[in-house]
Amino acid sequence: MTGGADDLAQRVRTYCDRHGLLPDGAGVLLLVSGGADSMCLMHVVAAVHDGPLHVLSVDHGLRPEAAAEARSVATAAGALGLAAHVEALGLAPGPAALERARDARLAAAERVREREGLDLIATGHTLTDSAETILFRAVRGTGRTGALGIAPRRDRLVRPLLGLTRDEARAWCVARGVSFVDDPGNGNPATARARVRHGLVPALEAVHPSAQRNLVRLADLLADEAAVVDAAVDSAWRRLHADGGLDAAGLCAEPVGIARMLARRLLSDSGLPAAAGESAAVDVVLARAAAGSGASEVPGGMVSVDRGVLVAEAAGALPSAIPEEHLPVPGVLSLPGVEVRARAGLADRSTPGSAWVRTTGALVVRSPRPGDRIALAGGGHQAVGRLLQAAGVPARHRPAVPVVAEGGRVLWVAGHRASADVLANPGEPAVNLVAVAS
Repeated sequence: MTGGADDLAQRVRTYCDRHGLLPDGAGVLLLVSGGADSMCLMHVVAAVHDGPLHVLSVDHGLRPEAAAEARSVATAAGALGLAAHVEALGLAPGPAALERARDARLAAAERVREREGLDLIATGHTLTDSAETILFRAVRGTGRTGALGIAPRRDRLVRPLLGLTRDEARAWCVARGVSFVDDPGNGNPATARARVRHGLVPALEAVHPSAQRNLVRLADLLADEAAVVDAAVDSAWRRLHADGGLDAAGLCAEPVGIARMLARRLLSDSGLPAAAGESAAVDVVLARAAAGSGASEVPGGMVSVDRGVLVAEAAGALPSAIPEEHLPVPGVLSLPGVEVRARAGLADRSTPGSAWVRTTGALVVRSPRPGDRIALAGGGHQAVGRLLQAAGVPARHRPAVPVVAEGGRVLWVAGHRASADVLANPGEPAVNLVAVAS
């Protein structure tokens, strides 16, 4: 081992000790692709860590060469005396291949870690990866947390090489005669990450040779300040959290920095994709809170204010409108989360969930529409939207409330109220309308 190689291993050991990444005796699964970064990871951690080490290499199924590369990694691991595992994931090419590959790879690593009784999963991310991540998020419009780069540790996942640049890891492998492969996908200009790597990073290094380290240093300074800022955000969150969202007026009264972080947290906690946390989406959230009502789309979902509460929902959680369908008598219509049933008989007492109505025409089930009204027992009419608002149904959920209509007249708002002018008296021939949760 040359002096430079010894120095690099010691730097990795020091970095891991400072961040508590590789406790003595901990069992660690090393994720090794065969690239320079991960091969450096395997050899250096094997030299500096006192504890069980296993290696996992995966063939995602996206490149024909990957199967042989994974077997080569297993051979190299065996030469170091490390237990090796190879998994074929069989992914199909197509949209979001890189994201799908990452998720499948980490899922496979977690399965192996648990099966082998290991404590941690280590990846070969470097300081360069962190700098690229900061730049990528910054140009897309990120907040303070997005600008923190890659964390040394997240739960069971550790990154021992974050103190090294990619070039340092590669040079270490060359100096030691450690063979590695270059994934051609890393240079594909069709991906935004590759354009950052091969265009933006070199341009910044032309401005200053320490651009990568300075970016990551800035992220470290922000992380040091995070404890103070996060405490203020947590306090505001507890104060404003209500009914699954945030008090809209209270959010607008917060200092703008706190308000933006609260908005970003609301989007994240609601399960929206990462793009929903970018600056443009946060602006939409704050504008909707200031408006005090209504709804706006954000990437992957929607934000809305209902009765003073700002909420965010992922697209998959938003109910869809009910297309108009004929309801035979007798008959059943199955809708998401509810069945609407109709049968003829002698009227009994009506309830919100079971109405007896007089009808002679064809019945349809649909979503509420603007202009829908029902008659009230004391005279006059009430808009269906007002009825649902008074019942506490958020505006974004009202399209999923079934309405039974005859022609243009609403007979029954399922689960809420029938129109008083069609309610049948007990013992009178009528049609029974029932809503049953499914």
